Amino acid sequence: MTDQTFYTFPPSSKKEWIDQVKRDLKGKDFDDTLTSSLWDKVKISPFYTSEDVDGLAGEYKFHPNSKIPGTSPRVWDNVVSVCPENEKETNEEILHALQNGADGLVVCLDGTENLNQLLKAVHTEFISTNFLPTGETIQFFHLIQEWIESLTLKPGMLRGAILWSPCDELFQSEKKFDWGVNQAAKAINDFKEFREFYPMTIDLSRYANSGATGIEELTYGLGEVIELIDVLSKRAISPTQVFENLAFHTAVGDSHFAEIAKVKALRKLIVELATNYGVQIEMESIHIITSTSQWSKSLLDKNTNLIRQTYEAMAGILGGGNSLWVKPTEGKDASVLEKRIARNVSSILKEESYLDKVMDPSAGSYYLETLQREIEKSVIEGLQDLEEKGGWLKSFEDRTLHASIRLSRETAQKKVLADSDIKVGANKYLAKGKLENHLAFEPIVEKDFELLPSRATYFVEQNILNHA
Repeated sequence: MTDQTFYTFPPSSKKEWIDQVKRDLKGKDFDDTLTSSLWDKVKISPFYTSEDVDGLAGEYKFHPNSKIPGTSPRVWDNVVSVCPENEKETNEEILHALQNGADGLVVCLDGTENLNQLLKAVHTEFISTNFLPTGETIQFFHLIQEWIESLTLKPGMLRGAILWSPCDELFQSEKKFDWGVNQAAKAINDFKEFREFYPMTIDLSRYANSGATGIEELTYGLGEVIELIDVLSKRAISPTQVFENLAFHTAVGDSHFAEIAKVKALRKLIVELATNYGVQIEMESIHIITSTSQWSKSLLDKNTNLIRQTYEAMAGILGGGNSLWVKPTEGKDASVLEKRIARNVSSILKEESYLDKVMDPSAGSYYLETLQREIEKSVIEGLQDLEEKGGWLKSFEDRTLHASIRLSRETAQKKVLADSDIKVGANKYLAKGKLENHLAFEPIVEKDFELLPSRATYFVEQNILNHA
């Protein structure tokens, strides 16, 4: 920071700047004109100074130092997803992706696949291998165990995560929570030797992609952690074991700076939550998977989604994500070109934007530090309120959790429909003529226990595409 004595004029306080702005506004209200609100909780001022922070915050460390000499200080995995249909063709797709920029996988499995064929010639010791269940959970876990045993994989030869937790079962079926908890306890014991492989992942992204605010996403996601610790302790699983076996998956939306602060806040809040349970963990030991948001994308002018992907990926990296999962908008139906573009975003941010040259580039920003502090404060208040009302599981069972998120979702969608919230290509600057390139609209039908991915532009799409 520049020494104040460097300048030949006296420094001005924040109050003096605000007083000057008010004079320049010539009677207009300062707050109405220049302040805004983030997620209906956090007030955003037009500028921030050193008076807003208690000195400069220290640089965060998002991961341990690389074991490979000469590696850049900032490292993340560029993850691509594959959903097998033909195992031989999928294996070829995996090898092609790994040879062309990807260094991590999310493999969708229903439990019937031949993993030896699917991952043939894949050296798991050099990549991040993540598994996402799409079928019967017990069969899925059995498949992974059989694959590990068939290859006699040593603990150091597998790193990554299983993108599953007992809470997922509640949103997908009517199974009892205890059933999933028993499976979680078994997974913790089964994978206890694999220190870089996490057998459970808290899916905060489910809330964000369903329309929750960033504060709701962190509140309910960390609420899941508290619930799991409390119930697993009854099965002789300690809080230390829980934290050591958890990864975290968050979706990064289009509020760029807020999302950077959100991901950093998540890491800090996990450390503080662990401390409350008497568990000491280092910030760099926490594994956070950041994926691009489904909520922020639109079926209208689908090419605009490519721009959204890029700045969301950038926020995920700056926020400290350990794995970056750029999701093609069309999912498993994405074209070869769209998959390639999604895969290349990470490479561009690394090789052309040099985001790997500094561990924590956002450290020292008055705005981001203040934003992060306010997000943390709101999440802690939310968690206290959640626990006072009986905890995460009760909020799920009485559907107050769902009601809260559906209210946030509908409020945001109505703002887009009313043009009070601008979405380029959807309600503003629509593509015309030959440039028009929309995706097909399908209504989202949600059961009472579900939280399905939606889009902020859903009501606008309904008006335009459903009547086209």
